[in-house]
Amino acid sequence: IMAFVDSTGTDFYLVATSVATTTKAECTTAISTAKRIKNLKTFGDIGGTRATSEEKFLSSDDSVKSMGSISYGNMPVECLFDSADTEGQDILRTIYSDKTERKMIIKNTDGTFTTLPIKCSSAMKTYTIDAFVMFKGTIEQNGAQTEVIA
Repeated sequence: IMAFVDSTGTDFYLVATSVATTTKAECTTAISTAKRIKNLKTFGDIGGTRATSEEKFLSSDDSVKSMGSISYGNMPVECLFDSADTEGQDILRTIYSDKTERKMIIKNTDGTFTTLPIKCSSAMKTYTIDAFVMFKGTIEQNGAQTEVIA
């Protein structure tokens, strides 16, 4: 049977880039002192795309494609604003201001982890009528993600 991972219950943590996260045990140890992003409502797509170029020829009714380098995406994040949050929201504001990198550890609901290097290109508060004040940011994936399953 196939196992699927439910997104509800997923936790997102931030640690220094030097923290070891190559095994499930290391990830579990790392998140015990990590900064958690609380009340996260949305998180975008993890991964990247490659630029492509296509060459066509007069002598043929065919073409060839060249695959370029990887361009990693960005993830818009949204969570309830918490002025007392000295963990996730505070770290995102800090790495936005000082342009530094952190490692994100995502604790999936099936007991596995996803890790990736990140930066933050926006950090803001949004005020809307009849709604909670929201913290919104844009997390930039800054390298390949790793799926930690053992």
